[in-house]
Amino acid sequence: MTGRTHAVVVGGGMAGLCTAAVLAGHFPRVTVVERDRISELRPGVARRGVPQGPHVSLLALRGIQQLDALFPGLLSQCLADGAVAAEAGSQVRVTFHGHRLRQNDAGLDILLASRPFLEERIRARVLHDPAVTLLEGTHASALLADRNHSGRSGVRGVRVHSGQADAAGRELAADLVVDATGRGARSGAWLAQLGYEQAPEQGIPADVSYASRHFSLPPDVLGTDRAVVIGATQQQPLGMTFVAQEAGTWVLSLQSYSGRRPPRDADELLAAAAEIAPADVMRHLRGAEAIDPVSVHRFPSGIRRHYQRLRRFPTGLLVIGDAICSINPVYGSGMAMAVAQAIELDDCLGRGGPLAPRFFQAAHRTTRQSWRVAACGDYSINQGNRASHVLGACFRRTMAAAARDPAVATAVVQLIGLTASPRQLARPGILRRILVPGR
Repeated sequence: MTGRTHAVVVGGGMAGLCTAAVLAGHFPRVTVVERDRISELRPGVARRGVPQGPHVSLLALRGIQQLDALFPGLLSQCLADGAVAAEAGSQVRVTFHGHRLRQNDAGLDILLASRPFLEERIRARVLHDPAVTLLEGTHASALLADRNHSGRSGVRGVRVHSGQADAAGRELAADLVVDATGRGARSGAWLAQLGYEQAPEQGIPADVSYASRHFSLPPDVLGTDRAVVIGATQQQPLGMTFVAQEAGTWVLSLQSYSGRRPPRDADELLAAAAEIAPADVMRHLRGAEAIDPVSVHRFPSGIRRHYQRLRRFPTGLLVIGDAICSINPVYGSGMAMAVAQAIELDDCLGRGGPLAPRFFQAAHRTTRQSWRVAACGDYSINQGNRASHVLGACFRRTMAAAARDPAVATAVVQLIGLTASPRQLARPGILRRILVPGR
């Protein structure tokens, strides 16, 4: 891309902030257009544009590593500000399909913090760069585009509106526009308006509702454990995550599947938790001070948009983050995928040549593993086709082996944390342990 003077990122969430940080290394001016009024937010409070913000936000291990590479010293700052460190193999209790994974030191350190806590610190890093400007309380309604002699469109900016009273809006010229507005992104409609095909979509039925509440508890209330994760099953369509977070808080998040009504108030939340939670967790929850009301969020399905399959795409436009791939938040991969895609964008901009085809191929590679993990997990709970039943059966068999075998348990933790490929589970030594109990 030649003549780089100004880039616009639509959406100021995790994907948008990471993208802005990358673009600031290639453009002298970067503008982030964000619908929410960031300056009016109270610290630690989830903003309206991130409905999953009050709920548990796990960051996959690979995402933690890449985030610290993108923002050097960020993790040390988070820990100094009160975030909780944990070792993924030995300090996290995980139960999938009735099988509790064997806890052992996998040498994989993780960071436990709320989504608002992490986003606030990343936003401060990004906006500290003089090249980056935030337009808060502003939304983009349409692309600005020109057609060349061959009939192809080139995006030259966006039309933005500051509040409902600004009906006409104004033009914001840019050499590159990146849509980071999440799974509900308008990129598809914008492409159709310019005469382009929309990206083919793939889905994973999740049909899950989240109900969460924060409690004031010390990080060592469960001894050395810093998180308890219990996955739902077809027989028990209720899952639970209980995780330590910053400033002496824990978040209890229940996941209700298959049309089960999520808890709506404090009594319902504790009653539902008592169905599956370990005794020590319930003992502490019943005596804990709650610091916010119960929040509920529904997630209907995972969506993956295959932009890499499009043969025609307008110059000057990209899509990133959940707008490309959005999966069930329980797997903790959303933020990790956003960071990975931003790093791929940095590489693509540094190499030159046609940007969109190269970036979308790279972004597709960054989502494959997370999509497969989500498919195995969600299809093992919800009814699907024959292939999904096979995936679910493999998932259950693997979890049974991970309950008794530390090597399999470590491989599962690495897979979910995106630090290892699914091929690791197919290695002869690991596969033998899964298929032949006692070997």
